[in-house]
Amino acid sequence: MQRSTRKDSKTPRHFNGWRLATLILLGLILGSGIWFAVKVATPYETPVTTTKVTTGDPALSVRLTKRQVNRIVTYYLNDFQKDSKVKYTLTVADQAVLGGDFKFFGATIHFELTFDPLVQANGDVVLKARSLNVGSLPVPISYVMSYAGRTFKLPDWVSLNSKKQTIVLELSKFSMSNGMKLKATKIDLPNDEIDLAVFLPTK
Repeated sequence: MQRSTRKDSKTPRHFNGWRLATLILLGLILGSGIWFAVKVATPYETPVTTTKVTTGDPALSVRLTKRQVNRIVTYYLNDFQKDSKVKYTLTVADQAVLGGDFKFFGATIHFELTFDPLVQANGDVVLKARSLNVGSLPVPISYVMSYAGRTFKLPDWVSLNSKKQTIVLELSKFSMSNGMKLKATKIDLPNDEIDLAVFLPTK
């Protein structure tokens, strides 16, 4: 028998550089978007350290209104964030409101996150997230809090836990420039009552 031989015909392929560049660009965009989403969605938690509780009788008790607290907090944050590119606000109305901006796939989104304040036995204040206002965008509270924890400049005496959706104002770690310490004793925002105990520095 006679074998018939067949030669494979090879057609030269044209290298499309624009198509390759487009695929690489799309891969980078998708990859960075996925990385960002995973990074921000990962629960953020500021370590909470145990601090010695201030004991004894307070030197004086102070009752503040929401307006007075807002003036004090605004002054403090303006000074604290003067060298920070990312700004945020904290105000009190019927709830505590954390306001700021976050990035979402290249767009800058303004948010307002409301909290219910709870006074702890040691005088610290826990802010428990209640609702999030970002317009019509369906963004979970934990996402925004995780972003805030990683992006915002927070004082050493403030701890944030995106998983528990809480911010703790550790007043037991905070002291004024003269060494005085503060403890929260009562917070009743609807009735405009914020009570603090002031302690003299220990010798």
